[in-house]
Amino acid sequence: MRLQNNSVQPAACCICGFRLVNRSHGSKHSHRHLIKVRCDGSDRQSESAPQSKSSDQAPSRPDPLPNVISQPAQTVAWGGRLPSQRRAVLGGLAGLGIVLASNLGGITSGLLGIDGGQTAATLRADTLYPVRGLKRCLDLQNGYEFQYPGNWLADRTLYYRQAQRAEQINRLDPPSIGRPRQRRSVAEPTAAFGPAGSTGEENISVIVAPIREGFRLESLGSAEEAAKRFLSTTVAPEGSGLEATFLAASSRRDDSGELYYTQEFRVKGPKWTRHNVSVYAARNGLLYTLNAQCQEANWPQLAPGFEAAAASFRVLSTGRATAGFPQRL
Repeated sequence: MRLQNNSVQPAACCICGFRLVNRSHGSKHSHRHLIKVRCDGSDRQSESAPQSKSSDQAPSRPDPLPNVISQPAQTVAWGGRLPSQRRAVLGGLAGLGIVLASNLGGITSGLLGIDGGQTAATLRADTLYPVRGLKRCLDLQNGYEFQYPGNWLADRTLYYRQAQRAEQINRLDPPSIGRPRQRRSVAEPTAAFGPAGSTGEENISVIVAPIREGFRLESLGSAEEAAKRFLSTTVAPEGSGLEATFLAASSRRDDSGELYYTQEFRVKGPKWTRHNVSVYAARNGLLYTLNAQCQEANWPQLAPGFEAAAASFRVLSTGRATAGFPQRL
């Protein structure tokens, strides 16, 4: 008769393959292995014991969360992986672009002013960002440019009237026969800037008006003679109740040979006194006038900005002809 062997085959260690004797046969064997785990450059030893089916063995405890500061490599291995280098570079470039575009903390203005603002003037970047405390007004339609204090704002009322006038000119409906079209005032500024919240008494403005054919500034004499004539006939004529005081006058030419007359004067009224700086130029039958004015008490603070505006005023070759104006001076 063949006897059936009911003995349990000894188990083998999952690491070294050593045969382990079952405890039910009265003998036991146990052994342990030391395993080195390398993580973030340091060695750590842990013990692994062969698992047993006995119920007296304590259940395994989950590994604690890694320390983010002391074990960054374990943190990445436990929670995921670091972003790719390409994504990190693109994110950095996007953040840099946002900072430069928004001029956060004046970074863009500072970078553009490293070379004295020459690059910004060439690229016309100072029309968007203040450079060395100044922004640029560029009017290609009327053909001029100048600088003004960077914290000043444009006259919104003036631009609203210009938008209305452009809408009337380009309207799709035919003009009314019974209502004549309004003519443009020759003394209306084409650009004006002033401090925020001001009443308009302190401002820098430009007027473009037609003048007789062939007019030249030299026909008025020197810059000083032209300034005194202008004060006596236009600013404070006899019987106006105003008193004009001549302060200074000068002339200059730009790279294209265009002549400019600059004059500084003071105007006193019954209850106010203003300080003015004006620049004149004539081209293609048009008279360009830049005027900067402020209260006499504020002249010491505003003088640098006014002088920069007068020195930077320049007539461009993109100016339109006199056909759009109703009359001449």
